[in-house]
Amino acid sequence: MKFIILFLGLFLILSCEKKDLTDQQILEIIYADKNYEDLVLKTDFWTGENFIDSIKSFRKIIAKENLKPIYKADFNQDGKQDYLVNLEYKKDSLNANLVRFIDEEGDTWNCVILLSSLNGYKIVNPGRKGVYGIFAAKTINYNDQNLIKLLNFRIEFDDKNDVLKYDTLMIRNNELTEFVKTKSNQQISEIIFTQFGGYSPGVYYTLSLKKDSTLLNSRFYKKLDGKYFGNNNQNFKNFSSYLNNIDFKNLQDRYSDGCCDHSAIETKIVYANGKTKTIYDYGERGSLGLVKFYAAVRAIMEKEKWQKIK
Repeated sequence: MKFIILFLGLFLILSCEKKDLTDQQILEIIYADKNYEDLVLKTDFWTGENFIDSIKSFRKIIAKENLKPIYKADFNQDGKQDYLVNLEYKKDSLNANLVRFIDEEGDTWNCVILLSSLNGYKIVNPGRKGVYGIFAAKTINYNDQNLIKLLNFRIEFDDKNDVLKYDTLMIRNNELTEFVKTKSNQQISEIIFTQFGGYSPGVYYTLSLKKDSTLLNSRFYKKLDGKYFGNNNQNFKNFSSYLNNIDFKNLQDRYSDGCCDHSAIETKIVYANGKTKTIYDYGERGSLGLVKFYAAVRAIMEKEKWQKIK
């Protein structure tokens, strides 16, 4: 009798599980965001540019990767199915196949992740802030962890056999970031965040964060001019943990998007009793991890009640 009850219970659990979404159901969820309204599933993976499509090495990559419109995987390890979707604009006589779609914020929309959540699916955009020039994406598995492999166009290339580069992303805390094999575990003593101008170059402000102090040296932050201190020192611990999580030691020393008149951010991290790591990011989109860090720093600056040091 116990076996019958166990069997019936298992049957009911399995029968109540949701089935995989159909292509149409996936698109309906995506279309709920107006940024994706004019996009459809990517049916082929040529660029529409005769020069690029004619490159033999590029054609070999497309054949080897065996790219698909939709990939299914559990990215956030909650036991539910997530979806990685490659998209494109509808083709017509004037528009063969646009490779990248960039809006005024720098975001691109030709790739999307439907991430399972308590309220259905959360739409995650790997093309945030144009950090990556995404051509297509696929799923890969490393040590039983599902990851996202991005195929990106290089901003500039001298060798026609080297037009693509590859990056690997992961889902951590239900957010998208760069994949790191191991986190850093460094004792950080100071974080120095410097904002440089674009059209008007020069230092706009420098924010220094320590365990017991928050100091701002401002020239152009809001209407503040001079040196100020803040009362909220709790953010330092969170920022230190976050920088270790994105493995700050192995980030590049310099990032640049190749354009002129952009603003820049320099992040100097003092750790391990005096060692320093400096990351200069011209264009402020070196990585998804850094973009999130910049946003978090600016958010605490907005909330801080700055008091001038006389």
